[in-house]
Amino acid sequence: MKKVELKVRERDNFGSAESRRLRSSGWIPGVLYGGGNSSVPLAVEAKSLKKALGREGGSAILSLAFDGKKKEHPAILKEYQSDPAGRGLLHVDFMEVRMDQPVEATVRLELVGNAAGVRDGGILDHSLRELHVRCLPGDIPEAVNYDVEQMQIGDSIKVADIPVPPKVEILNDPDSQVASVIPPTIVREEAAPEEAEEEAAAKEGAEVEAAPAPAGGEEK
Repeated sequence: MKKVELKVRERDNFGSAESRRLRSSGWIPGVLYGGGNSSVPLAVEAKSLKKALGREGGSAILSLAFDGKKKEHPAILKEYQSDPAGRGLLHVDFMEVRMDQPVEATVRLELVGNAAGVRDGGILDHSLRELHVRCLPGDIPEAVNYDVEQMQIGDSIKVADIPVPPKVEILNDPDSQVASVIPPTIVREEAAPEEAEEEAAAKEGAEVEAAPAPAGGEEK
């Protein structure tokens, strides 16, 4: 996998006010963990981080380049916190990795093609969209694809059916369902209020006509 370089800088000031100041100036507060050292508080350029995550997703190998230092730190995205109001990221954590040691990562699971069952009117229910994998950092796939062209209505696939990329171990439960093609849902349209009243009146009239006439008494 291609490395994506991110511009970062160490930070010495902390607290909510400092975090807001960083975000307003185009930087996101974060922490770099691992690498045999204690955690390193940092700030990452928001623009380059958004570009990296948008292009490669959370599975990318990120090369963190600190200001004024030649050494770059290969890392993966460990965790991030988004603004509930949709104004971007609030905080991000990275995990430094060694390229010769396996790591665990999350990658996208994408279904490709147009299922035969969908062409016949069925609905493709894609229930599992990410896979948890273990491999060397350089072998982390950008995404895992599965071709659904031959899936018919009633067919389903599980994690065990997903082809394993070279040198990658899938850690999800093999019996977890990934996707299925379900029959189309038939929705019965409800009658409009005036139609419902007419149907009720007609039904009532039919019941009255069907009722037997009372037995007459003797004439006097």
